[in-house]
Amino acid sequence: MRRLAIYLAVAFGLGILPAAALAQVKVQIDSPTADQPVFGPTSVMVEVQGAEPVDRVEVFVDNQLKGTAKAPPFNFQIDVGDDNVRREFRAVAHTKTGKTATSTVVTVPVEITEVMNIKLKPLFVTVTRGGRRDLSLTQEDFQVFDNGTPQDLVTFGRDELPLTAVLLLDTSGSMVGGNRVEAVRKGAQAFIDGMKPMDEAMLALFSDRLLQFTPFTEDKSVLARDLGTVEAAGGTAVNDFLYMSLKLLEGRNGQRVVVLFSDGSDVHSVLSASDALWKARTGQALIYWIQLTGGEKRKSFVSAWRDYKSNDREYEVLEKAVVESGGRIERIDRIEDLEAAFRGILRELREQYAVGYYPSNLKGDGSWHKVDVRVRGGGRARTREGYVDY
Repeated sequence: MRRLAIYLAVAFGLGILPAAALAQVKVQIDSPTADQPVFGPTSVMVEVQGAEPVDRVEVFVDNQLKGTAKAPPFNFQIDVGDDNVRREFRAVAHTKTGKTATSTVVTVPVEITEVMNIKLKPLFVTVTRGGRRDLSLTQEDFQVFDNGTPQDLVTFGRDELPLTAVLLLDTSGSMVGGNRVEAVRKGAQAFIDGMKPMDEAMLALFSDRLLQFTPFTEDKSVLARDLGTVEAAGGTAVNDFLYMSLKLLEGRNGQRVVVLFSDGSDVHSVLSASDALWKARTGQALIYWIQLTGGEKRKSFVSAWRDYKSNDREYEVLEKAVVESGGRIERIDRIEDLEAAFRGILRELREQYAVGYYPSNLKGDGSWHKVDVRVRGGGRARTREGYVDY
């Protein structure tokens, strides 16, 4: 027995044992498969087998790290983008003793034999029944209509996609006093604290000018640091900075969202609410608007640029942009409720369904396409109301 142990030790040291004897971990990508074109939100499922404990599994797409998991099931939700291209998925399993195993899958693009637009339309859907969110649905429970025409779903998920968020915070002069600015910081900090490793956020504190700006980052400490450096001052320019936020979200991956807090109506914007509506319609971001009402009904007002009716119309158009995006307006009576509002929006974003389809009726003529999502069994589905065909 002792002689056998010595032989094994020497054999391992010299590397003359078969590879199977050395293999302590095996990894395989079960999904996607090599014959499967992938677009948009994609489920990557990895299976790991072996005697050694696994420290972590990493997933790379085209040599870029897209996800890390410490424990099974090793399932990842990754937004790979809408381009019709070849993609390389690589899973690397690391054991606690430092060994690694790799599995690679290369997916193929769709072969186009005629001129066609195969732009994926992703939708993030909140489903409620009896006032509570329903998280028990499957792909078969959803129906999507594009300008009244039924569409085939090609992507579906209930797992969380990485968030790409803009925290757009009104710190105008009306926020002076009563610990209002501190409440804004606590609310935004609650959102930041709830971010996961693959999430990223941008911070924009504004009045009639940009008071503080932090580019997109996954680093919570950077966001928290910059959150505490601004004092309230100036007027309010919601339209300008909402447009800016939507513009900056274009082309970014993940579940894109603007969380806007403002305690007042727009007074100083150069852009109109119609400009912000157009930018919302031509993008993919959801907009959530937290309004501090003080328990009072919104009042009409006159400003240097607009009369009562014009300001009312501006507000209605901005409201329309929020609703059409698939987001919503959250009205709070007290500034102390702001932290709970931010937490509630983040929780809702985590509990949405991600579905996608290739529109069967695109013309590229700049027309508005009405999107209707229905749920079997009578649930209420809220998502973006449409998009511009271009």
